[in-house]
Amino acid sequence: QRRVQELAVVTSNGKLLIYDIANGSSLRTVDAHNGFINCVTYSFDSSTIATASHDRTARLWNADTYACLHTLQHDDFVWAVAFSKLNRSVVASCGRDRTCKIW
Repeated sequence: QRRVQELAVVTSNGKLLIYDIANGSSLRTVDAHNGFINCVTYSFDSSTIATASHDRTARLWNADTYACLHTLQHDDFVWAVAFSKLNRSVVASCGRDRTCKIW
């Protein structure tokens, strides 16, 4: 709920873009991945952003500083990443390597 005025958008060239919904202004651009980003989501408490990419990684970002907290490795493209509703420290990612990983 802290971030109801923010929108996270991802690009085909590895950027994570944060916009202010109220006025449409760009708040931040992060060089997040080395390739196409397939997915972006906020944690339920809005403290963390997760991204999934063709560079075979999912990454967790601090939503205040945009520092990379963790890099989660797959053997092929990562299609999606999601946070657990029951345990905020649990993340799942799934990829073209036909795996779903629980972190």
